[in-house]
Amino acid sequence: MKIHFLAPIGAIWMGLMGLIVPIAASEELSQITAQSSRPLISGFVQSVLERHPSIAAAQAELEAAISRADGAARSIYNPELEAEFEDADSTSKSVGISQALDWSGKRGARSATAKADVVAAKAALQLVQKSIANSLLQALSAHQSVFEQLQLANAKIRLAKDFLELASTRNTAGDLSQSELLTAHLSLSQAMADRAQVMTDMSRVRQRLTSLSGEQKEVWPLLVGLPQFGLLTGSDIQLDALPEIRLAVATTDGFRSRILLANKMRKADPTIGLRIGQESDGFGGQATLFGVRLSIPLQLRNNYSQSVDAARSEALGAEERTRNTRRLLAAKVHSTTERALASQRAWIQWQKNGASQLSAQRELLKTLWEAGEIDAVSYLIQLNQTFDAEAASFELKGALWASWFEWLDASNSSHIWLEAIQ
Repeated sequence: MKIHFLAPIGAIWMGLMGLIVPIAASEELSQITAQSSRPLISGFVQSVLERHPSIAAAQAELEAAISRADGAARSIYNPELEAEFEDADSTSKSVGISQALDWSGKRGARSATAKADVVAAKAALQLVQKSIANSLLQALSAHQSVFEQLQLANAKIRLAKDFLELASTRNTAGDLSQSELLTAHLSLSQAMADRAQVMTDMSRVRQRLTSLSGEQKEVWPLLVGLPQFGLLTGSDIQLDALPEIRLAVATTDGFRSRILLANKMRKADPTIGLRIGQESDGFGGQATLFGVRLSIPLQLRNNYSQSVDAARSEALGAEERTRNTRRLLAAKVHSTTERALASQRAWIQWQKNGASQLSAQRELLKTLWEAGEIDAVSYLIQLNQTFDAEAASFELKGALWASWFEWLDASNSSHIWLEAIQ
């Protein structure tokens, strides 16, 4: 099944060669280190994937599946050595060997089932890797949004302090009322309270990064730049190539092979044996003994047909789950593509209409207040509106990165993008 994209894969990720910079973990968190010391996000993600316990567990399960497949490909039955001695009126001694024969082909059925389990284990490993990589990228996106909010909170405090200092000077000179001076104090208190809340949010996102990476870092990668989407030229994603589908298909194949295995296990396998020995009659006479033995179990009281019925039902359930997985993934790819493009359009609109006006608006407000054309309350209200707009822009940019990473996860393209930005 194919899903037609609204934008080409190559055009999307080739435009996302964003570099990564670390941030200082001080209270201000506003100083970015030199370009030469900036770590790449690809190296960070790769280092986490190499030592993540969930991936190590999935790798161990894959190795176990490979070992089981090697064992299933070997012969089911081993030969049996028999020895017999009898001392009565006559003495007999014999030695023999017997071998059960895989007459029904159980070995091949077991091997097919084990091979399907190996394919499923490989897909499960890739799915775990994809999930952890996406979780890391989403956590870094959230971290960047909070980092920018913290920078904005710090800038708001600096402006509030400057305003309070100037308001105090004008109040001393008699040019500003006591009420407006109290308003300036309240503005600084509110700015400090807002920064405290952002610091709490920063602690949460850092905790999430620590839990995902297993590291207590003072410096975390910070995304720089924005996703750049290409023109709509159309591209295809093969749903069957996604690890979710490959895992579901391999699981279904495994259940299907278990139908054959259950049917084979119902059939009895014969055992053939050879024996050679010697018998003496107590009067010096001896005779050589030679025998052939054949035994076949009789499946009379239990023919094990219920195991075949159970295997068929399990296979049917797995097939339905595969169809449902394919349907959900098709919807996920389509919806994440739409969200990514919608976020990109919203960001472009903001850049055209709002981003360039914030600084000019703040300077104008300061000039009007200093000239006495607006009072302190009006100045603070309108100034806070500019900060609210800028905070909304950071959330918009965070949503843009988040939607991009959702699309990378849905299309299983995270590893391609990470390799491209190295």
